Amino acid sequence: HVIYPEKQVAEWAAIRYTADHIFDYMEIDGQHAIFEVEVPHEWIGKSVGELNIRRKYGINILGIKHSGKTDVSITSDTVLSGEITILALGEYKALQKCFRI
Repeated sequence: HVIYPEKQVAEWAAIRYTADHIFDYMEIDGQHAIFEVEVPHEWIGKSVGELNIRRKYGINILGIKHSGKTDVSITSDTVLSGEITILALGEYKALQKCFRI
């Protein structure tokens, strides 16, 4: 297996710097990725269950980050705030649509 670090860094940089609401990105395979993004304004103050994210967008919330600490014990009762970032897993196309990437 040949690794091209310049290509991988270029792809990451292109995704990261095209939108100011993306904080990190990790490609799982050609179709799936994990993004760390800020909470969309319309989601602030609502719970994960209330938003029905999995059904509407086909993505999963893996965890949230607050003050540099990651919390992966997310339930449908977890309320999203503007002070956190979301770790979201899904098909790249679904993530693009959901977070306007």
